[in-house]
Amino acid sequence: MASTEDLAYLLKRAIPDALDPIVRQAVGAVLPRTGVDGRYKIAYAGAFSSRVAADLLAFGRNQRFDGALIVIDADVVRALFYRGGRVIGATSDFLFERFGRVLMRSELVDVATGEMLLARESAAGVTAAATLVAPEVARFGLETQVWEIAAGLFLVHGGHFILVDGMPDLGELPALDLSPTDLALEGLRRYDEWRHGAAGVPKPSRRAPETRPPEAPPAARTTVQARSKGVATEDLLERLRALG
Repeated sequence: MASTEDLAYLLKRAIPDALDPIVRQAVGAVLPRTGVDGRYKIAYAGAFSSRVAADLLAFGRNQRFDGALIVIDADVVRALFYRGGRVIGATSDFLFERFGRVLMRSELVDVATGEMLLARESAAGVTAAATLVAPEVARFGLETQVWEIAAGLFLVHGGHFILVDGMPDLGELPALDLSPTDLALEGLRRYDEWRHGAAGVPKPSRRAPETRPPEAPPAARTTVQARSKGVATEDLLERLRALG
């Protein structure tokens, strides 16, 4: 049987040491390193699937959490950033949920511009990509990206989660103010639709969300130079393939 000292070592040193590279990949400089010996401060970690997605989103709300919920699913890493229990931003390395791809799918940029934004985001981060478009377009893309990333949690069959303490600093990116409850309700709605179809099995009775994903700014739509009707279909097929 492990001693108390052994367990303390695992929880305070070995586990944080092992998880530090994954956390760094997910949050970068957004969260401070407030843990022991300059590590990220990991509050909780465990197994994750779509069945606990709503519970974890609600945990952040109920605890007025400051930090990040990181979800690792195969080779996909997602993070939702909380401030005072509200979601203020998110990141994902899944192509379907990247900033440039969101704007392409919403037809706010042409394909060439979207690919350039994707490359910029990969090389220098989402902040560098967001500064290349109009502020109203950037905010729409960032907010839509959060809804997409949160909804993606409800399609995860098996993975792991990490809750990391720390006040997030998004730098030059605008901080959003989104309800974890509304994100969960939208994720459940999309899961129902994916599983049963829009007119399929009657869905469980749920409270209506107070907010929904944003609509594209009207002024920005007039600036589109070229549109690709196949982008949305291609993204859907790509996401379904990724689900296996």
